[in-house]
Amino acid sequence: MDRFTRITAILLMVSPVCLSQNGKWSEAAEACISNHNDWQGTASSLDHCKRYCEAQTSFRCLSVDFNGETCMNSRHNHYSVQPSGDFNQPCGVQTTYQYAERLDIDYGWTIPVSGCIKNYNDKDIREVDDMNDCHKRCEDEAEFVCLSVDYKSELKKCFLSRHNRASIRSLGEYTQPCYSEGWQYSEKTDTEFYWSDAVPGCIRLNNAVHDAQISSLSDCQDRCLSETDFTCLSIEHKDSLCNLHRYNRDTIRPTSDYTQPCYTPDWTYSERVKFGSWTDDLDACIRSHNMNTLEVPDLEACRLMCAQTEGCCSFDYRDSDHQCLLSAYNRATVTPSTDYTEPCYISGYRYSERVDKFCRHLD
Repeated sequence: MDRFTRITAILLMVSPVCLSQNGKWSEAAEACISNHNDWQGTASSLDHCKRYCEAQTSFRCLSVDFNGETCMNSRHNHYSVQPSGDFNQPCGVQTTYQYAERLDIDYGWTIPVSGCIKNYNDKDIREVDDMNDCHKRCEDEAEFVCLSVDYKSELKKCFLSRHNRASIRSLGEYTQPCYSEGWQYSEKTDTEFYWSDAVPGCIRLNNAVHDAQISSLSDCQDRCLSETDFTCLSIEHKDSLCNLHRYNRDTIRPTSDYTQPCYTPDWTYSERVKFGSWTDDLDACIRSHNMNTLEVPDLEACRLMCAQTEGCCSFDYRDSDHQCLLSAYNRATVTPSTDYTEPCYISGYRYSERVDKFCRHLD
């Protein structure tokens, strides 16, 4: 169960899903979203209202409010609406309203937080109405693949970036709260891949596409993301040349065809890395067995660091001091098994492990 479905199930106190006309919906709850209606009409039933939502083309409809006659459609759900007090359960004095939200599509953006990316702004847009408008500018950007935004309401200014917290180098370039007061940060949640560090390396032959006149590494990465004939997993860049591969250093055969540094000088290599699938966050931890100890802003940043660290299979994170402990073990492989404790023998730690990779002791 992903975090959006899980949060929906908890907050709405409903069974997992029920089917409407096409999409998957939460069970109806006596609730509503105030002040965030993108469409209003008349419907004969809640299911009829849901069908209106699914048919919207001018915005991505995520939830409905229905009072027996009036149907409200919104681009928000209880997870994304700001301020959070605009989601009410029950719906204030208007308890006749029923609320349901789609479970088959996520809110496409993280909730804005006081944060920002430093020095990696690819476009500066003025006179932007609000964070939603800033999101839309990012979604509509055609010159590069936009992954995140910084927005300051006081200035009505929106910065678009091809980076997010996972891809920025170093992590110190993402600050939470922002080093400059008043900025809010939000990133797309539907990005499955981020880019590894660029290193002097290459894959011998096996180029699926060889493009000229691509001036930078980041433009070569964007060219990879836009490829539709095959799934592009890695790139090489040199001067104005860009090679696209359907392989990366783990999938190329023989593995010796990946060389670092490259057997031909001056080529730079980068590959798409999948964030991975993870267990729920547990009140647990692994005693000792830490491959790295870091200080990061939040639990998700700790998860990102584990995803980006070769051999990392699990992590422990503590909010009180932002301590992030990475481990090559998980609860199945740690020895002795009693070194995994649930609840954690030290209070405050939360634990999660990757479930999409084979993890074992590396010694």
